Amino acid sequence: MVSLTYLPRNEAMRRPRPIYPRLSLVGRLVIGASLGLLVGGCLPQPGPEPHVITVWQPFDASLQPALDHVVAEFERSHPGIKVRMSFASNDLTSSQKLFLAIAGGVGPDVTFVDGQQLSEWAARGALADLTESFEKSDLKKEDFWIPRWKESTFRNHVYAIPWGADPNFAFVWNKDMFRKAGLDPEKPPRTIDDLDRMADKLTVVDKQGNISILGINPWEWEGANSMFTWGYAFGGSLYKEPDQDHPLGTVTADDPKVVEALEWMAKFGRKYDVRKVNSFTTQVIGIGNDPFFAGKSAMRLMHVSQIKQLRKYAPTMDFGIGLIPAPLDGEYPNGWIGGWSLAVPRNKKVRPEAFEFIKWMCTSKEATTIEANEMEQFPAYAKSQVFERLSKDPIRGVFYKILANAKHVRTLMPVQGYYMERIGRAMDEVLYGGKAPAAALGKVRVDVSKRLEAVADDLAQHENKEQKQK
Repeated sequence: MVSLTYLPRNEAMRRPRPIYPRLSLVGRLVIGASLGLLVGGCLPQPGPEPHVITVWQPFDASLQPALDHVVAEFERSHPGIKVRMSFASNDLTSSQKLFLAIAGGVGPDVTFVDGQQLSEWAARGALADLTESFEKSDLKKEDFWIPRWKESTFRNHVYAIPWGADPNFAFVWNKDMFRKAGLDPEKPPRTIDDLDRMADKLTVVDKQGNISILGINPWEWEGANSMFTWGYAFGGSLYKEPDQDHPLGTVTADDPKVVEALEWMAKFGRKYDVRKVNSFTTQVIGIGNDPFFAGKSAMRLMHVSQIKQLRKYAPTMDFGIGLIPAPLDGEYPNGWIGGWSLAVPRNKKVRPEAFEFIKWMCTSKEATTIEANEMEQFPAYAKSQVFERLSKDPIRGVFYKILANAKHVRTLMPVQGYYMERIGRAMDEVLYGGKAPAAALGKVRVDVSKRLEAVADDLAQHENKEQKQK
């Protein structure tokens, strides 16, 4: 029993009476430690701060829900990483916001880069080398559609991982218009001769000489895209890949088959009057009034993203979809592919969390499924399970066939933007100015080759300077 010491009344009022026995120092330390453990067990302890990676994307607002979904799925499967994704404009030639951020040392951890941009951006030193990260991963180049993989490398170094693969293009025709013209709606043109013959039967010109019904506009995909499309269909080559003598590749704009393709377009333009064709196809307001959707144009080349528009604006159209016609000595099946890739800006260290996001975004089941279903794009990851379903789809299966057979991209050169601009200008000179296709394309070869040589010299000087500094 513990004895208590009673104090006089006045003292007892001034001092609280002890209710515990006196404890030794060791005892007090034991009780204090126990209380600390008790309190610590009741209150949640702060966990480690999550890793945050910043990602810049170039897509319009219509894809925002899908992007939000893919970020949520990544964060769910990677609880230690948070993704901050924001918009950065990209016009397929440059991204001013990104370049300024790189120059200021404040670029994002990850950025989208279009395949046609990569060689040029890598040559300019805008992108970090991902070769080491790629080689340490379980990825292989054979996991991707090979043209897209090539479009993500420069001088045997990996600068991006391919994310999307755009099959360019499918051939679409209006079956009702075929019937009215006395053509078999189930037999689209297979050759260029077939296409010419059918276009002649389908095109209607009024008494004033203006087009009221158009068979097809071969150069509807303006400038370089049309030249690449028909040039490859005719069996041509617009560049040769790098070799020992030409480490950045060779410009072949005036390849005989490419010249032949432009000659065919020029002949078509003379027959139907290129200005009247363009006036007919471009002087409309709103996508819903597009001549093809409105039943005033019978055939066209269509991108996979336009299928949604077709269903929306021409829901009752009876249409067929197949491969682009080609000469008998051309390339069939034919087509070329492009697409976006994921990269790291030069001024950023390749963080493991950032590369993990890139890898997951480009190859995971979750990400490629969202890409195919919600963004209606094809993954560049050839092993994605979505292709089992897409390949059997009556419409998207055609685009899959194009993708699976495609051998080409635009080019793999660090002067891609300039090359496209020059090809577009050459087409205009031929179609509107009457210039000979061989001469116009020969000038393109000379001009672009000079620009390519200048880039090669700049790269050599830069490398020599780096070697001296080492």
